[in-house]
Amino acid sequence: MLTKGISAYAGMGHPVELNRSYLRLARECGFTRLFTSLHIPEANTQTLLEEFQDLVSEAVSLGFQITADISPRAFTLLGADLGNLEPLRRLGLQALRLDFGFTPEEIARLTRESGLAIEINASTISEDILKSVMAAGADPARLQACHNYYPRPETGLSYELFAERSRTFRKYGILVLAFISSRRNPRGPIFAGLPTLEKHRHWEPLQAAKQLAASGLVEGILFGDPLAAPEELAEVGSVETSCIEIQVEAKPDLTENERNILFAPRHTNRLDPGEHVIRSQEARPSCQGEILAHPPEPRPRGSITLDNAKYLRYMGELQGVMKDLSADTRVNVVAKVIPEEMFLLDLIKPGQAFRFKEKTGKREKA
Repeated sequence: MLTKGISAYAGMGHPVELNRSYLRLARECGFTRLFTSLHIPEANTQTLLEEFQDLVSEAVSLGFQITADISPRAFTLLGADLGNLEPLRRLGLQALRLDFGFTPEEIARLTRESGLAIEINASTISEDILKSVMAAGADPARLQACHNYYPRPETGLSYELFAERSRTFRKYGILVLAFISSRRNPRGPIFAGLPTLEKHRHWEPLQAAKQLAASGLVEGILFGDPLAAPEELAEVGSVETSCIEIQVEAKPDLTENERNILFAPRHTNRLDPGEHVIRSQEARPSCQGEILAHPPEPRPRGSITLDNAKYLRYMGELQGVMKDLSADTRVNVVAKVIPEEMFLLDLIKPGQAFRFKEKTGKREKA
């Protein structure tokens, strides 16, 4: 099951109550993970520890699974070391993310002795290093991986490298997580978002989350930026892996029958879809009454079509067009995928469930 998470940071100048209310809102939107850090260069070291403890305490009370990004220096700050992790366990942490400063042997030891999940950097650890960790006796049940986030523009991962590294960890049965940005509230001092993938830096978080979810390469998605906007939390909280939801702009004046087919709760791409189209296996059987022909029009990629009565027994056939097709008097164009979600068409494989959601209103870009 896909899990969703947020990030919140101590020592960043946010009022304590603001962090608390943000945690409560995220929990209401279905978020169950919290990522936090004890080594952010911009953090105020005078307030860091007290705020960190307050943040974790609130998150524990709300039932979050908490991962803390930690370094050897942060161990000292909390009064812990590799031989004494009780101060960390008392805080209520479930996982430690070891970003740097730990050897494969130390990582393996922590998986065996800490009683906590140990999270390693999925963006920087190669398969050779992972093999070294496993050879040192790591407990795979206590090991998970989370990609980096990248504050500076132009430094985020390509999708290809993200996929390659993620597949490596999944091959070993290790859970993988990745970050997306908030477009409404990017974290300072760069204020350019905290995504894993560079291409996601300027995407709305909904589309970034949909791509990660549909990729099948992660088990968890996290906002890297703190204080994502309420609408961002609500949208990302609704993303799932079992059914790809695609936003479309529907044609005006569709009949009730056409709208019922188009916006059915669930379609499934046939196991034998066409070369140029996605085909719903549920649409034709659900057709109630005759579908009259619309004026014919070209069917560019992203068109959603319904076969009309002129196509005889194919009436009610719903297709998503993958390649530009010409007009056909037997086929009605009933909707078009919004440009921002056109990429989702390529992720609908044979047997994949999908549904359409009508796009309503336009939100200004950040």
